[in-house]
Amino acid sequence: MPNSIAVTADNRTDYLVRPLCPEDREMIEQALKLLSPRTLYSRFHSHGVKLSKKDLDYLTTTDGRDHVSWLVIDPSKRPEDFPIALGRYVRDKTQPSRAEVALTVCDRHQGQGVSKVLLGALGASAVAAGVESFHGSLLTENRSLRRLMQSLGAELTMRDGTLQAEASADPWQLPDSAAARKIRRVATQVGTALNGQRDSASSVRMRS
Repeated sequence: MPNSIAVTADNRTDYLVRPLCPEDREMIEQALKLLSPRTLYSRFHSHGVKLSKKDLDYLTTTDGRDHVSWLVIDPSKRPEDFPIALGRYVRDKTQPSRAEVALTVCDRHQGQGVSKVLLGALGASAVAAGVESFHGSLLTENRSLRRLMQSLGAELTMRDGTLQAEASADPWQLPDSAAARKIRRVATQVGTALNGQRDSASSVRMRS
């Protein structure tokens, strides 16, 4: 299982973030069952969502470059490895510098800056993978996410009844807003930790 990285959210709460791994499949399935109908609708834009085995396989099969997922974990709760949020991006096949991003935050932790934690972790991965921009869809009634996107300089367009947002994937290319500064702080923490893990792994390989 990947190492967890300590980060701090808006409310000064310390969280752990780590990449999703295949062993998390059952845990993700259980976590999705705990989401309220409102949160499920906000995430999937459909009522009565039931993910199939194929859907879960797709969500939990990542490669760390073209399909990247990060978990946010609250270490003050038990069990410690149960996620409170999941964020992912999938690189566009025809435009590899772009990726579709999606965020899911459990009900109890919404409004506490967890989305910015996810965007910071995803942004750190995107920079390393050469992804330049994130795009995704959001419901028009999701005012909090809409305000966040606007504060990040996202271009918003209406398509098929939903808002399409596109913004820089690189945290250091975002406007100098309060939200962007928090995203950059998390991205710095995650990027530093990932570089340290890579250096440590390289050292081990050299010694062996």
